[in-house]
Amino acid sequence: MSRATRATRRAAIVAVAAFGLTATPTDAVAQSWRSQGAWVSGHVAGGAFGPEFRRALGDEPPLPLPGMPGSGPVEVASRVWHLTGMLAVGVNGAPPAESGRGVEPLLYAHGGLLYRTGKSIPGYVGVVAAGYVPAGAVGPAAYLEAADVAALQLGAMHGHGAWHGHAALSLSMRFLRDVLGG
Repeated sequence: MSRATRATRRAAIVAVAAFGLTATPTDAVAQSWRSQGAWVSGHVAGGAFGPEFRRALGDEPPLPLPGMPGSGPVEVASRVWHLTGMLAVGVNGAPPAESGRGVEPLLYAHGGLLYRTGKSIPGYVGVVAAGYVPAGAVGPAAYLEAADVAALQLGAMHGHGAWHGHAALSLSMRFLRDVLGG
């Protein structure tokens, strides 16, 4: 089996795992629809669009009792650990040279674990395993999200026998509609 075939198979496994993490019939819902710009050195320079899912982990924290003395703002605890997953489709404007194409379709998937900070910036921090098909690139990335609007991924992807730098920036479609007035 060639290296490209093994890398594509690993990327497909990441896609299936991301779908499996988020497609359970419980409380996993699309957190947001996102537009993502992606770069993997020598393999991907393109964009994708798709839903990102979140699923909170752990038991629901208890609500505070009503009528407690010393009235004032009531703080309610919430779950801070979340599973995340995203599936997106798009276009790769810089496929690997061995593909022989100038532009090719792109499938992106990620799955990982996030910690909700309780702040706007950063709102979530964590790690994800991400992959691109048919570019055959897969690997880990640090994940940093600001105010449920923009998420930045920085990491390394393995594909075609070597490790390559990876960066991706995704923006919430709700934010883009607000900015663009649509």
